[in-house]
Amino acid sequence: MAEENTTENTKGTAGEAVAAKKFGGVIKILVLVAVAMAGEAGLFLFLGVGSTSAVDAAPAEAVPVKDKTRHDDSEADLVEVEIHSFSVTNTTAAADTVIHISFKVHALLAADQENDFKKAVSATHKVRVRESIETIFRSATMEDLTDSSLSTLKRLVREEINRVLRQSYVVSIVFNDYKTIQQ
Repeated sequence: MAEENTTENTKGTAGEAVAAKKFGGVIKILVLVAVAMAGEAGLFLFLGVGSTSAVDAAPAEAVPVKDKTRHDDSEADLVEVEIHSFSVTNTTAAADTVIHISFKVHALLAADQENDFKKAVSATHKVRVRESIETIFRSATMEDLTDSSLSTLKRLVREEINRVLRQSYVVSIVFNDYKTIQQ
């Protein structure tokens, strides 16, 4: 019986020794990972990754200031041209809901292209331009229709008008009297 106790004791101490080795190995791995993370953090801090850039940290005198008059001059070169007034019904934006949309479309374009654009929109491509705009609004999603800036719709209308006219006249689109009614 004394022999049985000693074999059990040696088995127990051997199992504890194996468990202690595994636990020591896990601790070594955790310490190694922690050291690697600290080294990366130090490297990022040293290189300045994630902090303000050198331009932001430079004194205000050294940072060039954008000339606002150029922006105003480029806006002065643009003219607004009304394309048409629209009243469109969208049945796909929301389930079991019909949305009536009314709006006017104005195009911003370079002043020197105004006459060519008016001729193209009102004479040679009149129906295709209007149909394209109506199609965009009929297939628009609810998110597009309720977006406060209508940026997606403006982009799509601009791209479609330029595609139909086969020339990049339109710089930007402006919607006026935009109203939606859900039924």
